[in-house]
Amino acid sequence: MKLPALAVALLSGVASSSTLLDFTPGEPTWYARNDTVMGGVSSSQVRVGGGVLLFTGQVRLENNGGFSGIRSNPGRFDLSGFSSLKLRVKGDGKRYALQLGTSTRNGVTYRNEFGTVAGQWIEVTIPLNSLRATRSGERVAGPPLDPSRVIFFGLTIGNNRAERFALEVDWIKGQ
Repeated sequence: MKLPALAVALLSGVASSSTLLDFTPGEPTWYARNDTVMGGVSSSQVRVGGGVLLFTGQVRLENNGGFSGIRSNPGRFDLSGFSSLKLRVKGDGKRYALQLGTSTRNGVTYRNEFGTVAGQWIEVTIPLNSLRATRSGERVAGPPLDPSRVIFFGLTIGNNRAERFALEVDWIKGQ
């Protein structure tokens, strides 16, 4: 069984610039987490295939909704050897947010937004120290992200607009 690059780095005790997720078999599975948890009606789908993650759907504003998101199943991702994450993405010109979570119980995630260029692959760098504590998309007081305690990755869109969206992710690397 092939271990993801991150698992190999963690098992060897060495974390260097490496591919964390390249959406191949053996990596965490992903699931949708939309505003339906609060009564909204937005929808999204996530599909992993051919080494690419595809996140698509529609954000709707009815019932105080307004976001769609996906998360990886919980695991252990010690990112303490990295100062930033780099993503290779192809989007639709909309803004998305990368989220990292250190708990599945308190609702707090650490996030920062990034832009996309419609129909073009681009690389986006997000410094880990730029991720801010949020709950339900709103900033909250809290300690800074502890990169050694990350248990899931997430992507979300919530631009206060009813809109269809599509984002592809080729890989996520630690730097």
